[in-house]
Amino acid sequence: MSTMENAIQPYLKFICDPVSRKPLEIEISEQGTPSLVCKASGLRYLFMEDIPDLRPDAGIPLHGEKAEEIFSKHQAEKHNEVMRHYDQKPCHNYMALDNIPLGRWLREEKYAAWFKDLGFVVEVGAGKGAIAEVFKQHRGVTPFCIDLAYGSLKYVRRPPVEAPAALGSNLRLPLRDASADMVVSYGVIHHTPDPIMSFRELVRVLKPGGKLMLGVYSWEGLYRSLYFFVSPQVKAVRKVLGPQLGDLVLKVTAFPLYYLALSFALAVFQKSFFPGPRRSWEQFGDDFLTPFARFYMREEMISLGDALGLRLIAHEMGGARKAHFYWFEKPA
Repeated sequence: MSTMENAIQPYLKFICDPVSRKPLEIEISEQGTPSLVCKASGLRYLFMEDIPDLRPDAGIPLHGEKAEEIFSKHQAEKHNEVMRHYDQKPCHNYMALDNIPLGRWLREEKYAAWFKDLGFVVEVGAGKGAIAEVFKQHRGVTPFCIDLAYGSLKYVRRPPVEAPAALGSNLRLPLRDASADMVVSYGVIHHTPDPIMSFRELVRVLKPGGKLMLGVYSWEGLYRSLYFFVSPQVKAVRKVLGPQLGDLVLKVTAFPLYYLALSFALAVFQKSFFPGPRRSWEQFGDDFLTPFARFYMREEMISLGDALGLRLIAHEMGGARKAHFYWFEKPA
């Protein structure tokens, strides 16, 4: 059995065709190349190295052109703005997990009961795997990682994370209904074109009795004002000069000035509970160059969770009030 088959075989009972939501099976070509096939929809999904590409527009018809002949143009057609951004600027999530509620929930013993008897755990929007790594170290479970961008997701297959993974969209997850014991999605749905659809997908794949750990940008924090002040200007630089030259200019202008100002502000106002940030071009890109960013009041996500049948277990703000962190449970 090939590396690709070994990587995905144990998870065939959880994953599905994102278009029809019907089962997938492994098929081996005459050349010995594996792919995932859905007989119900007549679609084939290829692998990128050992990661299956289960994005909803990645399926290739079983009949017609050979998959090998149309794969390259198919790949080019399905890249959208968000995917391109995180392919080019993968973010390691995040400035410091120690400073946010998510980090405490994953590490501290007093929250251990929330993680008992876990089977299949999914992280949606896994990035380069920082959260998956902490989950693996402190809770003894390695999440199945899903992300839209291969430039980010390829890192989770490497040490120290070494997590199972699939390319996928949180607007149509390649997971069966009620398949996950826990879903983690931090800093993701607010970057999508349709956050409500994304939230509904997270709930759909959650088992009754399962838990959802969700993080979204806060309307109340300083970051919202910074985003609307900084983001249009740095995006304009890249649009006028082009991505490559624009990034070079930003790296010697806005990037160092931003971190200098931020370090000063934190030192004056919030040093007691939030240490100075590490300078990171990846983080700067995630903060200000991402195509979409939406901000939410505390009650908005609680109301949406209630409408989707979830029960709120806990809520905190963190990261210098940058984000809301929620624990939801899907009633059994």
